[in-house]
Amino acid sequence: MSRKITEDTERKAFQDSFLEGNESIEAAIDKFYSDRNKDNLEAVLEAIRQRMHADGHFIFPVLVDENDESRFAFRSVSSKDGKHWNVAFTSQAEYEKGEPSRVLSYFIDGMLKSCLDSETDGLIINPWGQSFVLRKEDIDRIFRADGDVEYTVPGDPITTELLEGGTFLKRAISICNRNRTQLNLFKLARILRDSWVWIPCSMIMSDADYKAWEKIIMETLEKDGPDSLVGRELSNRDNIRMVPDILKNGDAFYFPVFTSEEEMGEYGDNFSRLEKHFLEAVNLARNNEKNVAGIVINAFTEPFVVPRELFDTIAGMDSGIFSDK
Repeated sequence: MSRKITEDTERKAFQDSFLEGNESIEAAIDKFYSDRNKDNLEAVLEAIRQRMHADGHFIFPVLVDENDESRFAFRSVSSKDGKHWNVAFTSQAEYEKGEPSRVLSYFIDGMLKSCLDSETDGLIINPWGQSFVLRKEDIDRIFRADGDVEYTVPGDPITTELLEGGTFLKRAISICNRNRTQLNLFKLARILRDSWVWIPCSMIMSDADYKAWEKIIMETLEKDGPDSLVGRELSNRDNIRMVPDILKNGDAFYFPVFTSEEEMGEYGDNFSRLEKHFLEAVNLARNNEKNVAGIVINAFTEPFVVPRELFDTIAGMDSGIFSDK
């Protein structure tokens, strides 16, 4: 995640694209002050929610540990009624209206969750300008407005147990299809790096084995009838090749993988199924003679395409598997 801390006494302009779009929040606050009604209040909360789902950042003043700059605490201010509030700015211009401070550019949702867990009473947005007080109950309403629908891929520590069965990967894919932000896609890539997937394959025997099996079957049918084949085992002498299936969409070819066997549905009944690490699937897709355009995950339920140009990026990531042992 992006963190950028400025110096104490110098104001260095943030070249942070994650701040772009916060004008919608400022406009909603202006409208609220021109007419303080319930609808305009809801519009401010909705603007914050929309920016939160778009990976939006706020600028936050912080206190940094002199001995360890990776450790910091959010600054707070006190109001006349004795309440304490965290502080956030929607832009560099709003921050510059006050005194210089060490500041951090950080994701809105992360800060709001931190605020809910803190001992402060909420958050003041742009305290030196057209300020807006975001109480904890307002923050809670922002999150509750999503209901049971998730817009952010969870940041849970990646463990083998979490990835087992493909349920967490499927959940992350669903969220990315709903809200395709840069942060969500990055989290999904990290999950894919350590995931296992199912690959549909056709079983290809050598010509010699095929002819031998055909001969045995035909002789048995002629002598003892079809029922005699039930339960009989046939062995092969040569290696059996497992050839992955390839899907075509228009002129492009895609390498299909699935988060579980069940995700294949009836399509999977026509194939043998291999469980492979996603990085193995990447290698198989990269070397396929069809020159595939990408890997398609869960092609027949909620498809998500990993384009070929991201293969090297995912393969180059370090494993994120977390162990508490």
